[in-house]
Amino acid sequence: MVDAPPGYEPAEPPLLVGGSEADQDQLLQLYYRFRVINDALDGEALRQVWSAAPENVFFNSNGHTYYGLDDWMKIWDYYRPRMEAVKPGGSGQIRVFARDEMAVIIDDHSGHTRVRRWTRASTTPTIVENACSRVTLVCVREKNAWKVMHAHFSVTRHERRPDQGGNE
Repeated sequence: MVDAPPGYEPAEPPLLVGGSEADQDQLLQLYYRFRVINDALDGEALRQVWSAAPENVFFNSNGHTYYGLDDWMKIWDYYRPRMEAVKPGGSGQIRVFARDEMAVIIDDHSGHTRVRRWTRASTTPTIVENACSRVTLVCVREKNAWKVMHAHFSVTRHERRPDQGGNE
């Protein structure tokens, strides 16, 4: 089993379904590497883990859609001089599903919140602060390496669902 980097430990052991053990390890490593790169806003490292195909689509938690890696990099170039991650957000229940040349990685961060510091902004940008988020990555095998081709970030709630005894 792949060890999580400090600060990104999952709330419970990852669920790994399908693919070989090597695929599962590579996909879990890809996910953790992506999380570290994402928090650091490291564009050059991102180019190593994300597919460069221009038709790829990324949905960010800021409510916008980005088409292709170069478009996605524009938001990182915007945020990089304005914010820094102070504390990683941890991981919730990570699920990895692999089928042939495609895989899906889901992480529901429920209960885990990363901390950011705005370093150069007159006002805090319009994003949700102190929010739990969930991440869904669709990955494809390109030249024997797993790459992210689609990412979807969305806000989730801290409290339980209504059917689990939470507020309605």
